[in-house]
Amino acid sequence: MPVNTFDVIIVLFYLALVLYIGYYSMKRISGFKDYTVAGRSMPMALIFATLAATLAGGGATIGRVAFVYETGLVIFLAVFGVVFSQILIGQFVAPRVRNLGNVYTVGDVFGYFYGRSGKLVSGIFSFLYSVGMFGVQVLAMGRILETMTGFDYIPMTILGSVITVIYTWGGGMLAVIYTDAIQFIILTIGIATTLTLALNNIGGVPAIVEKVSAIDAGILDFTGGWTVAAMIAFFLTFLLGEALAPFYIQRYVSSRNALDSKRSVTYLGIFYFFMTTAVVFIGLAGVVLLPGTDPDLVFTTLILEHMPTGAVGLIFGGLIAAVMSTGDSILNTASTIFTRDIYQEFINPKATDKQMLNLAKWSTLIVGIGGILVALLIPNVFDLMVFIFDLWAPSIVPVIIIALLWGKARDRKVSPYAAIPAILAGIISSLLWNYGLNEPFEIPTLIVGICMNLFTFFIAHQLTKKKQPTRAFMQEDLDPEG
Repeated sequence: MPVNTFDVIIVLFYLALVLYIGYYSMKRISGFKDYTVAGRSMPMALIFATLAATLAGGGATIGRVAFVYETGLVIFLAVFGVVFSQILIGQFVAPRVRNLGNVYTVGDVFGYFYGRSGKLVSGIFSFLYSVGMFGVQVLAMGRILETMTGFDYIPMTILGSVITVIYTWGGGMLAVIYTDAIQFIILTIGIATTLTLALNNIGGVPAIVEKVSAIDAGILDFTGGWTVAAMIAFFLTFLLGEALAPFYIQRYVSSRNALDSKRSVTYLGIFYFFMTTAVVFIGLAGVVLLPGTDPDLVFTTLILEHMPTGAVGLIFGGLIAAVMSTGDSILNTASTIFTRDIYQEFINPKATDKQMLNLAKWSTLIVGIGGILVALLIPNVFDLMVFIFDLWAPSIVPVIIIALLWGKARDRKVSPYAAIPAILAGIISSLLWNYGLNEPFEIPTLIVGICMNLFTFFIAHQLTKKKQPTRAFMQEDLDPEG
């Protein structure tokens, strides 16, 4: 059943606000640097808000509730994976990325350590990762609007995507960060309101635990009945699957300094634990209040059927904010990757700032269309997210972490020849182990992929560490004042 007029007005007001921010930001864009890294001028509070809003996207809201509804509290393995990942990155990695200098993308980091060849491979992987992750947000957006309006999923998916693409296209990173700050506030209020009212409807936490146990005690099992190997793989998927994602790298370098990057990412890890715990209890409330519901529609159906007028519009606004804030970040990052890491580096090295800015805007539109197609091909939020994580973690993550943490900041200890064979070994072994061999001996694909990546990296590094880099493997320099 669609929401009433008052709640629709609340949501429409929010959508109009983000479009206005996009228009306002568009007038402040003077070049490629403003469009992609907000002039590297954002304070810690805004970096924290945009990171939090980005991390709490469709997978962390719609997807988490669906997973709890279907599988149970084993989801906390994913929660702890993300929390540990963000705290460790905040303490050790984000400041180093910021101190590298004139970084815009993951490709710039790869270019500094592994040369043009590394930049090209990471650029392609990062671009495809971003398109897939935007598909996750598109899918979640369609599910939200489908429940809210009563219209079919496909046109609602397209509508939500178009709005996100428009304001991101117009205002770039400035619009992304400003809208994310507002979306963070709306998201936090929306989740807190949903949890409070759901607990009140059921009778509090003890009542939820009692009633869920009576329905299916397995949901409350923190192991989920899984094997130890499966639990380790699930933990690692979320520890590494979104680690150093392209849209986070872009946030680290949009801050005013390395200390702001360090603090904002560390605080993000702490915030995420409490936010996701609230989302988990919303999923448990769905088990009690909405038996037999499509898992991907549990969150939105709970809002529609069990929340009062006014709260419905506010909470739907929060959910839409969660998805849009992640979607806009991914859009802007993907356009930056294509423009800087592929177009400027390999197609038109003499591109002017104006040409770069115009291409970044066109790329935003292309990525938006690609994300819609991905969402329509894989219509399950959580499955799509896990699939993307399982490809990113064994390919890009190990080689970039080794490069950043080996030695002092800006030291280049790694052989530039080691990255490409390690990436290829990680991704090929993952695909073969999972789809060709169907995970023999119940050894998770992620573990095999990461181990093959690290083994190949070690061998390649040892064989080539004294070799003088030539041509495509010449390491690129970064302006330290960037």
